[in-house]
Amino acid sequence: MRNFRLILIPLLLAVSAAATAAERMPLDQVQKGMKGYGLTVFEGTKVEKFDVEILGVLHNIGPDQNLILAQIDSPVVRRTGIIAGMSGSPIFIDGKVIGALAYAWQFAKEPVAGITPIEEMMKIAQRTAPAGATLAGATPRMSGSEFLKAISGRKTDGAFETLVKGLAPSAMSSVNGARPIALPLSLSSFAPETIARFAPALEGLGFVATPSGATSSSTTTTPAKTTFEMGDPIGAALLTGDFTVAATGTVTYIDGNRIYAFGHPFLDMGEISFPMATSEIVTVLPSLASSFKFSNTGPVVGVLRQDRSAGIMGVLGEEPQMIPVEVTLNGAGPEKVYHVDVVRHSRLSPLMLAMVTDSVIANAQRAAGERTVLLESEIKLKGFEPIKLREGWAGEQARQSIPQYLAIVSGYLMSNEFRDAEVESVKVHIRHDDQLKIAKLMEASLVTPDKGFVSPGDTVKVRAVLKPFRGESFVETLDVKIPDDQPAGNAYLLVGSGSVMNAVDFTLVPPDPRTLEQVLGVLQRLRPSTDLSVGLYASAEGAVTSGVYLPNLPPSMRAVVTADTSNGAQAPVKYHPAGQQSRSLGYIIDGATKIDLEVRPQI
Repeated sequence: MRNFRLILIPLLLAVSAAATAAERMPLDQVQKGMKGYGLTVFEGTKVEKFDVEILGVLHNIGPDQNLILAQIDSPVVRRTGIIAGMSGSPIFIDGKVIGALAYAWQFAKEPVAGITPIEEMMKIAQRTAPAGATLAGATPRMSGSEFLKAISGRKTDGAFETLVKGLAPSAMSSVNGARPIALPLSLSSFAPETIARFAPALEGLGFVATPSGATSSSTTTTPAKTTFEMGDPIGAALLTGDFTVAATGTVTYIDGNRIYAFGHPFLDMGEISFPMATSEIVTVLPSLASSFKFSNTGPVVGVLRQDRSAGIMGVLGEEPQMIPVEVTLNGAGPEKVYHVDVVRHSRLSPLMLAMVTDSVIANAQRAAGERTVLLESEIKLKGFEPIKLREGWAGEQARQSIPQYLAIVSGYLMSNEFRDAEVESVKVHIRHDDQLKIAKLMEASLVTPDKGFVSPGDTVKVRAVLKPFRGESFVETLDVKIPDDQPAGNAYLLVGSGSVMNAVDFTLVPPDPRTLEQVLGVLQRLRPSTDLSVGLYASAEGAVTSGVYLPNLPPSMRAVVTADTSNGAQAPVKYHPAGQQSRSLGYIIDGATKIDLEVRPQI
């Protein structure tokens, strides 16, 4: 898979499989007053010991959950307290593993921690997803109305916040405030303003967002590690390639090619397929709020298969399921192309896509001020034609609108309730301009045909006058075909931006998708604000039922459809969008106008 440095060395796997797992101590043998040690890395890749004294055991604090209480000590811990990134540190008594350092109490005066028993961690491998379950993530769907309210109204803040909610792993708040030790989330190559912008969302997931680098033979004097030992740092990656997002914890236990770590949930997502990477600790930053490790993410060496309450489990040598993403930037010097691979999940994928796009824009634009950003994107879905979308923004909001737009579209698609939308790849093309490229629609008029009236089958011309920001006015003429079966009577033409047409069309004919194909149909109806559009509308008596639009229903059929409640609520349609024509102008179109017309029968 592109961008993965997946290490498939037969010798490595042979050695790993042949390695004898460390001896384990059952929970019923752990007693108060026992002394031992833990393993972790405070700097580089050297595993160091810290002292441990058992304070007791809390039994049945949750379903099939117990917690060993211990006090830890070392010169580093005395200076920093319990450190984010120590999650999973194996704890030994009499040379036997008893569990993983996993929980802590905020504002505790002494470094007292909770240890997840090793027996509970070993049960992770027994957990499997139900037959037919998808690894894309089961999350609450975004309805068509919610999606369109955000997109057609160009108000994406609320929908984006809703999208990233609900990912936080369950905390063991019942144990007098005990919480999973935070995981430092290393963000490599991201702009500082991107980290600042997304930090609240990431911290809500239980992470401490930190800048980082990447370890490789090209960036370090010593080759990056390609396997694990107990106490080694381990990276659970969400994004790899030109940008990297990876949570850092500690390896607890190794059983053949299976790697156990963290001792608490990563994101509590059950069965997963995320990259498992080696890591290198740069240093520890002491902090009154939460001390944490700075780390560099190394090569991907396997796949994380389980994310459960007792920790995570990965398998060496296997390959994760990822979505390749290509982002191209034009308009700020030479063209730049970025490649990343994103985890396949209905909420994580949109969040990672938003972060990458935000950082690409940040690298292109000024720190402040107005600008124009145009977007073209293509989403390839297995078994379907590519979904192609265009949109544009101008002004101060352009920076945040593009990432949110992409996240909401991909989130709506991947969280649909009908069946798994298997995204094969995503391409994003961004054009950035420091100038404010807005064209205001000043007026629009119908060029009356030579015969003096409009009839079905005619092609009429609509003349629009637009005034760019600090520019000269110009005229655009669009041809609109009057349908051959257009009934005689009053109608109207609406002239404006594609986003105005989205709001009007989706209000007149509200979507009610009942299949994945109909979800894709909603996306295909979207028109960008950079298009000058003309739509023909006439009164009609129709309905949307079972996700299908039925225009111009006769009274008898309308009565049948209205009375049928087997397919849910019916949406009556009073106006019918009979025709539409658009032209991309490269400006953000501002404004709309209505032109009344009368359709007369042919003489």
